[in-house]
Amino acid sequence: MRGVRGGQARRPADRDGGRAIVCVGIDLAGVEHRETGVAILRDGRLARLTSAGTDDEVLALATQAGPGSTVAINAPLTRPLGRCCLDDDCPCRHDPGTRSRQLERELARMGVPTLATALLKVLARRGARVAAALRDRGFEPLEVYPFATLRLLGLPCQGKRTSRGRRRIYRAVRALVPGLRHPRASEHQLDAVVCALTARLWREGRTRAVGLPEEGLMIIPDVPRASHEIG
Repeated sequence: MRGVRGGQARRPADRDGGRAIVCVGIDLAGVEHRETGVAILRDGRLARLTSAGTDDEVLALATQAGPGSTVAINAPLTRPLGRCCLDDDCPCRHDPGTRSRQLERELARMGVPTLATALLKVLARRGARVAAALRDRGFEPLEVYPFATLRLLGLPCQGKRTSRGRRRIYRAVRALVPGLRHPRASEHQLDAVVCALTARLWREGRTRAVGLPEEGLMIIPDVPRASHEIG
């Protein structure tokens, strides 16, 4: 997305000049001292799975993926329409409807629960900051939501904070992402892989956007097109 109210990023030509299709997934933490998962896919295969902390570490990993890469972030990257900030005591919060964005309301109608942007203000502020820094480096970050991707694809999406839940999600995602051989991956790393997978689906034209272009869009799988065999 370009700018705070930007629309959907333009999909680059795949394999342009013989270059690999590189997708970076970032499960962004709200604060720098917590784990941010980062996954990098090259031509659909997991090339790197790691964790980062600071903004500089996150940006360095994304930049190392190279120009033309698609970066997908699990965090709000925009504010609700009409909001100048996310402060509870600011006059811009003039009614309850300004707590959420259209994309969150659309997800709710699809049976995909999520929190309103204003309830994620710490994460949303960092998301906007990281997205702006990525744009300065020539990237057009996509906002994604791993839970929505898993749920819409009919994959396990519950219990990622337990070892049993992570194993179920890991087995399901491993079937779609060659090279995923990390049975001890953290919940944030698994979410990062799903972010990168969503970016890959976007590159293949198997996604759609929810939300308003002037407010912010989220990329989700376009079912049933995305449910076809991946790879």
